[in-house]
Amino acid sequence: MIVAKVNNYEIKFQEYKSELKEVLKIMHLGEPNKEAKKRAIEQLIDGYLLLNSAKNSHIEISEDDIENEVVELKLKFESEDDFNNMLLDKKIEIETIKERIRNNLLITEYVKINFPADSDIPIEKLREIYKENINSFKTQEMVKASHILINGTDDESLLRAEELYQKITTKDDFDQIAAECSDCPSNCQHGDLGYFPKGKMVKDFEEVAFSLKQNEISKPIKTKFGYHIIMNTGRKESVIADFEEVKEALKNRLKKINSELKLIKHLKGLRSKAVIIINHKEL
Repeated sequence: MIVAKVNNYEIKFQEYKSELKEVLKIMHLGEPNKEAKKRAIEQLIDGYLLLNSAKNSHIEISEDDIENEVVELKLKFESEDDFNNMLLDKKIEIETIKERIRNNLLITEYVKINFPADSDIPIEKLREIYKENINSFKTQEMVKASHILINGTDDESLLRAEELYQKITTKDDFDQIAAECSDCPSNCQHGDLGYFPKGKMVKDFEEVAFSLKQNEISKPIKTKFGYHIIMNTGRKESVIADFEEVKEALKNRLKKINSELKLIKHLKGLRSKAVIIINHKEL
């Protein structure tokens, strides 16, 4: 089944399906939506156009480079047999894998040569951008918390959590009970969850953690995971990072943006000269 055609190259459904799978991972989606489908097919079209340009630019990819990538791929498997079984299960020849690797390396080298992120940006320009976007350099307020988790949301779980809470009078008590009684894997670190900003934890847990003073311990609170006893162990207030702290990161990001903009402009030019047909009904 053909889902798109770029000049004389046909993008088959299986190729599109594999690309869509990767897009869903990046977008953290369980099911494809219109945007994910569009991104997948557009990336395949751009990939072909870049590959075609790379091949015409006479870039050489050595066999050693390809073999190194094959070795890196094999290392993701438990053994050589597991890798070979994957090839058998998916009915893929090793030469097909090598050809894909060659194409990816060709595109990477082509982009690196033609759109390098090496343009220098004057310090005055960096300061100007920093001042214009000052709020972008504001850090999020974060708290550090530890917890004791009792699995289950029934009355028995609540009773168990309340019994443990009654035994806690000091931080040392909390640490000991977290290590011995918590059902969370964080019990290995006395329940320590580290620092986190708003939006990273479930709402009920987060609200309590942020409302506590340092070393204050909450009564058992219920979430979908069970009952938690929470101790606030630190707080980092929201601050605006100094220019000197972000200068290098800002410079590198702007260089990358400049490179990406040049690449986007190049792709628009390639698209304007190509005959592109997309079978939207098959996406």
